[in-house]
Amino acid sequence: MTRSLSLVAALFLSAAAAQAQSVEGASAGFGISTFGLYGSAAYEVMPKLRLRGVLTGIPDFEFEGDEDDFGTDITADGSLGGIAALADYYPRNGGFRVSGGLFFADSTLNGSGTGFEADDGETYDDARIDASMRFENEVAPMLSIGYVSGGARGWGFESELGLIGIGGVEVTLDGSSGDDSVDAEFEQDLQDMEDDANEMGGDLVVYPWLSLGVSYRF
Repeated sequence: MTRSLSLVAALFLSAAAAQAQSVEGASAGFGISTFGLYGSAAYEVMPKLRLRGVLTGIPDFEFEGDEDDFGTDITADGSLGGIAALADYYPRNGGFRVSGGLFFADSTLNGSGTGFEADDGETYDDARIDASMRFENEVAPMLSIGYVSGGARGWGFESELGLIGIGGVEVTLDGSSGDDSVDAEFEQDLQDMEDDANEMGGDLVVYPWLSLGVSYRF
């Protein structure tokens, strides 16, 4: 799913950028955001209104941490980012814009670790824990304001600030105690930790969107 989404997005932005080179009223941009790098393509469908697609994120990253740093050995992999489909409205002749649309999230994190310490202080040295996290809303509403410098054509700087309604972060924990004699206690402690994590994740109903980059208008 991740690779397919990234491939479709890359093809979309490549096609839009190629079209922008020959169509007046189109633009392309790139820079950094709160998801990592981003690339965008936009087209003016009528005065003061542009349609814009943004591909952003860090695909297929991996992480490893040892016991000295985290108290347990951890390995994790995942992706962060997605595709935004936005309508940009320019209320005046300047570069200020108000945008709204949808964000198609491709943000997951899967990890595993050895050893487990419960909230009550009970330790399970032989336990193995598997965890996964994802945004509740894979299709999320997005609102933002931004500014693009420069004239009607050529290079300019762009910045944007907004919110993505991810609806919370869902956490799933699974694992084994490594000791049959404490399985019941382990399962309860693991469930308590999952409940606490989901309670905290449920409060993260929005994800901040901040981007800074350059753009070129054709």
